Amino acid sequence: MDMNERTPDEQKPDQPTMAQPAEPAERPTTPPPVQINAGIPWGLIFFLILSVLMAIFAVQNTQDVELGFLTWSGEFPLIMIIVGVFVTAVILDEILGTILRRRRRTRKLEKQELERLRKLK
Repeated sequence: MDMNERTPDEQKPDQPTMAQPAEPAERPTTPPPVQINAGIPWGLIFFLILSVLMAIFAVQNTQDVELGFLTWSGEFPLIMIIVGVFVTAVILDEILGTILRRRRRTRKLEKQELERLRKLK
């Protein structure tokens, strides 16, 4: 056998053979997952503390109270009034928060679009 002749098993590793397809230079790697809001949920903790305090207050005040609104009036246990006001406040807070977040997001997107258009000029 001649010294310059090589069998397929002895070929140089940087030269692909017919049996071995060439590998891409670099394989794309997926970035590590990003954790969002990985800290302590302070809003949830505040809500739980406030709920416990409200429950204690409501249980200690169970007497009937007369409630009047415009021409309507009636007697209700104070606990129902307190829970009703609390639930109404939470619902209104969520609605207003959603509206404000949507406005803020819209303004931010408009500002980014304006900056993008300014860069194109």
